[in-house]
Amino acid sequence: MPQPITRRTLLTGLGVAGLLATTGVAAPTASAVDLPAVREAFQGLLAFVVPGPDRYSQHQGVTLPTPGGVDIAAAEPLEYTYDQAIPFPVIGRPFDINLPGAAAIAAFLNITALDVDPRSAIGPFASSFANLTHARKAEVMRRLERPGLADGTPARFLINTIPTLAVFAVYSEAPVFDRATNQLTQRPVGWDLSDYDGVSDGWAEFQGYYRGVDRVTD
Repeated sequence: MPQPITRRTLLTGLGVAGLLATTGVAAPTASAVDLPAVREAFQGLLAFVVPGPDRYSQHQGVTLPTPGGVDIAAAEPLEYTYDQAIPFPVIGRPFDINLPGAAAIAAFLNITALDVDPRSAIGPFASSFANLTHARKAEVMRRLERPGLADGTPARFLINTIPTLAVFAVYSEAPVFDRATNQLTQRPVGWDLSDYDGVSDGWAEFQGYYRGVDRVTD
C-alpha cells in the first residue's frame, strides 16, 4: 500500500546524495549527476512521453531510434514555461512543499517515484523519477492522477499539466526558438516526428473562389 507523503520523503526526493551518505551507499559519480536533480527529473519525464536513443530512455527500458524529448533539449523550455507560469511557491497538501514552478513539478515526480519504488533513490541519476523503469513511471502518473489527490489546490492544476506540456514541448518549436530574435534557429525535430511540412502561406485547395463566386450579396 502506498505510504503517506511526508516532509522526510520530500527531502529524500530532492537530495538523494544525502540519503545515500546516511545509508553508507556510494553516491552516483559526478558524470552521472552532471545535471541538477530538477533537470534530470524533466529529462526522465521527456524520455517517458517521447522516448529516443538517449541514456534516460535506455535506462527506463523503452527506446526509439528517432530523436526523443531528451535529444532535442526540450527540458529547458519546459522548465522555463513552469517557472514563468508558476513563479510563486506551491504550498499545501499532499506534498507539503514550498517550491515554485519547475522545482515543484520535479518534486511531485521525485516524491511519488520514491513512493512507487524506494529503490529509485539509488541509480545513475540524481532524480528518483529518472531512475524508474517506463512501467513504474506510468505508475507514478497513475498515482498523481488518482481522484482526491490535491483536489482544490494549485498542486492539482499543476499535476494535470505534466504530460500535456511535456509532449507539447517536444512537438512544438520551443526547443529551437530564439526568444531574443523571435526566430527559429533550425528546423524543429517535432515537425519531422509529426510529418509537418512547415510554415506555409496557404494550400492550393484553399486559394481562389468557389465556383467563381467572389462575393455574397443579401
